[in-house]
Amino acid sequence: MNERHISMPSAAHARRPVRPPQPRPACAAALVALAALTGCATGVTEEQARADVRWDYAPDALRIDIDASPRLNEYLNAPHTLLLAVFQSADAQTFRELADDPDRLRAMLAAGGPAADFIQTTRYVVAPGARVALSIDRAQRARYVGIVAGYYDADGPRAARLFDVPLHIDKRGWFSSTYRAAPRTLGLRLRLGAQSITDAREAQLNLPPPGARAWTTLDSGAKTLTLPSADENANANGGGNRDSNENDEAAARAPLKR
Repeated sequence: MNERHISMPSAAHARRPVRPPQPRPACAAALVALAALTGCATGVTEEQARADVRWDYAPDALRIDIDASPRLNEYLNAPHTLLLAVFQSADAQTFRELADDPDRLRAMLAAGGPAADFIQTTRYVVAPGARVALSIDRAQRARYVGIVAGYYDADGPRAARLFDVPLHIDKRGWFSSTYRAAPRTLGLRLRLGAQSITDAREAQLNLPPPGARAWTTLDSGAKTLTLPSADENANANGGGNRDSNENDEAAARAPLKR
């Protein structure tokens, strides 16, 4: 019987280990993009962004356009000046309690100086027929702005208004969104009638920048600017009557929290 010779492959011809396929550059880029998208999926929600807002100090972040009736604070058929107080607080309830207590409200207006329980208080005397703007710094931690007009005979609902400091919401992301929130400037239009606040609302105000020479800095640190009166604007536009709705009690009794 013939012997079969079985030859073993030489080392040179031995099978080499198979290397795993290497990812191509395009595939690697796709993996990186996928990882980024996965990260976006766990971004900050709008609710979280609102809860995490930093309530920092901001100069000139509260601006008020004031339009006072020629019959402002009328008493015994004569107009009088009026003390306007602007309160900044970290919670709304502090101001609501003040507005609901007429005796405490009058005492606080008469006292002058900083008001207890509030972060910052700014006082300004408004003359009958005045049309002015106020620019006030927003205090650190201030989330609410309350306004009280010191009429001779007016309760909280007719003489007080409360506003939230508004937020700027920034939304980012294509496939999944993430949010950021920060306080923005609060602009207000305030109309002061003979016996009450007749209108108070948030508005976009077209005012010169606070650093302009037209502004005057007060002892309180706030700035004031004289504006064209409503009568001047009406004459320029061909007529009008600023007192047409002066006695509108429905407007005067607007809700405390707008």
